[in-house]
Amino acid sequence: MGTLAQLFESGEQTSKKGHFRNLVLLARLDGSIADTERNFLNRMASRLSLTEEQVKEILSDPMAYPVVPPISLEERCERLIALVEMANIDGIVAPEELSLINRLAIALGLTEEFIAKNLSFVIDNVKNQIDRNEILEVLVG
Repeated sequence: MGTLAQLFESGEQTSKKGHFRNLVLLARLDGSIADTERNFLNRMASRLSLTEEQVKEILSDPMAYPVVPPISLEERCERLIALVEMANIDGIVAPEELSLINRLAIALGLTEEFIAKNLSFVIDNVKNQIDRNEILEVLVG
């Protein structure tokens, strides 16, 4: 799996690629990546310090990249918010997107109880364009 460079990259970089992979999976759920989704992916790639080449590799084969959960609850919640933002790009979080978000949130290390308690809150606040830092404050206290 992967290149020699991937064997020696940091855990943080691997985790960032895994997060981007999750966003790609959500964007592709309906079969194609819309322009709004591609713009969001480009912004996230920049925020995650991914190179253009890394982005191309992940887009071409997202399943080659594992999900590596962040250690802190704050980072896990940030990723949950980003997943909801991607799903809500078109203003609707479809049932299949919600199902994938649930699976990805568990893969991120969030408990089913945490997800059940907080996912609707995150979706509502993302839809209402509440600042992600305000959402994060509520989630992590």
